[in-house]
Amino acid sequence: MFNKLKICFMGSPEFSIPSLKAIINAGHEVSLVFTQEPKPANRGKKLKKQPVHEYAESIGLKVLFANSLKDKIEYLKNLNLDMIVVVAFGHILPSSIIDLPKFGCINLHASLLPRWRGAAPIQRAIMSGDTQTGVAVMLMDEGLDTGGVISTLSVDINPKNNVIKLTNELSLKGADLLEKSILQYANGILKPIPQSKVGITYANKIHKKDEVINWNKKASEIVNHINALSPFPGAKCRVKDEIIKIIEADVIENNEKVDNGVIIDSSIVIKCAQNAIKVKVLQRPGKKTMPTKEVLNGWRIEKGLRVQDIV
Repeated sequence: MFNKLKICFMGSPEFSIPSLKAIINAGHEVSLVFTQEPKPANRGKKLKKQPVHEYAESIGLKVLFANSLKDKIEYLKNLNLDMIVVVAFGHILPSSIIDLPKFGCINLHASLLPRWRGAAPIQRAIMSGDTQTGVAVMLMDEGLDTGGVISTLSVDINPKNNVIKLTNELSLKGADLLEKSILQYANGILKPIPQSKVGITYANKIHKKDEVINWNKKASEIVNHINALSPFPGAKCRVKDEIIKIIEADVIENNEKVDNGVIIDSSIVIKCAQNAIKVKVLQRPGKKTMPTKEVLNGWRIEKGLRVQDIV
């Protein structure tokens, strides 16, 4: 029976850190961490390390970058790894890496597979109005999140939660599930179960076009859209020639016969295909995120104003 594994960890964003901590705290040997290389950030374009990079260095772990993966195959072979653990790494692994460790590569994915395979499962679940999501521990293969599922944990989606709150919840619960699952899998207690051929959906990466609010949708759908992108990158619309981010909004029952996208109350209530939304928190260009009441102290919005298209 195994009670300790030799592991290479691969991850990049804040979401990955609880999993890395859980593996270390459970007594496993983390020989190496792979992450995405530092990228230019903010206006100064100064290189910024990924959260996993910063954390791994702070506890003395060796860090290598994703762009050097193929060059490090022989190096990884010589480590005699039991397992590679992947959590939001941001890169697809070649088969030469997937087949290398004794127990293969294990991935923690932020959805209940096969729903929402791909890059943005949390955002797409909220955007689509799902009432439940979760995390899945999966044995990786060469497909996009197509491997056998070792374990899952379901989480209800609070309709008032934004993507940050749900991401934090899934990150913590996923780390706990991952830590419990890897030894059970290595010891043959848990077996990978092939994914269902029914209910497959893909969580495509969030692009600029996905940020634009479509006022021809129901108010409930628009609030889901806002929550899925809040606070970053933000759901956007143009008001008085300014592209604003709507950070928080509520559904307001309304049956007025006006065009979709028209402001029907100066407190920034906007008509939708069904009902309306009341904007509670927003961000104007170059300014801080603020409650709507505070924004309106210095930015007059009149009833009847139409929200402009973003082109």
